[in-house]
Amino acid sequence: MSAAAVPELKQISRVEAMRLGPGWSHSCHAMLYAANPGQLFGRIPMRFSVLVLGLVRVPLYTQKDRVGGFPNFLSNAFISTAKYQLLFALKVLNMMPEEKLAEALAAATEKQKKALEKLLPSSS
Repeated sequence: MSAAAVPELKQISRVEAMRLGPGWSHSCHAMLYAANPGQLFGRIPMRFSVLVLGLVRVPLYTQKDRVGGFPNFLSNAFISTAKYQLLFALKVLNMMPEEKLAEALAAATEKQKKALEKLLPSSS
């Protein structure tokens, strides 16, 4: 992942967060994950199941078309700024290799670009 594509995120302790002082707001997010020996569609290893804030299941796999699964999840509009927090957490927790994260992000970006091109065709 290029440094320009992802805002700087840094793990800090609770004590460090409390020292930030006025002007900073604190939020607490929970990402729960567990080893999952299951297989999606009976053939795709799942490795982990991830629950973000207990509401959203993140597919940690990429389908053969290189768009379905995790890249498709990243291209959804609802993920918004949480996308970078998710990518950071997956990297820090070593839940997905960095090159796989970069591939998924590139595929998601390309999908969004194609969707925009369909909506806003270039004028000739």
